Amino acid sequence: CKNCKNKFEARYFLQKFCMDSDECIKAFANWSKVETDKKQNKEWREEKKVLREKLKSQADYVKDLQTVFNQYIRLRDKDLPCVSCGIHICEEFHAGHYIATTYQVLRFNEFNVWKQCSRCNTHLRGNTVPYRIELINRIGLAEVEKLENKRHEISKLSIPDLKAKIVHYKAQIKILSEK
Repeated sequence: CKNCKNKFEARYFLQKFCMDSDECIKAFANWSKVETDKKQNKEWREEKKVLREKLKSQADYVKDLQTVFNQYIRLRDKDLPCVSCGIHICEEFHAGHYIATTYQVLRFNEFNVWKQCSRCNTHLRGNTVPYRIELINRIGLAEVEKLENKRHEISKLSIPDLKAKIVHYKAQIKILSEK
């Protein structure tokens, strides 16, 4: 018996309590309540997860995509130096945007975002002059000019588009992590 520790012959499948004394019956009732609460909590957590997903706004999906996209950029460029200053060793690398994220059309453009040290990205506000020079070396002048001309286009990704991009970049991260 789980309560009194006496040996007993189970009358039911997986019976844990002997049910011979009031003490064992009370222990069984308490144990049963705890187990039921655990199941209900698990169901509630799953339901809450679904509800939270339904309540997500477009901005929440953009934030989620930004996190996954930045992680992908850091993995993609892990062997490259900082795009602005060329250092290889830094405390923290960011996914630095050549053209700021305020221009939504280029926010998740892979040619616009490269690994950048925290000093250049944060303290030097992107360090854009050396960034542009290195960007021309990496993708060519024509692509850089396309980026610069494209910045004024208006684009807003829908929630299904954002979800699809999140799935895409998570898959890319998985592929890069296995290498």
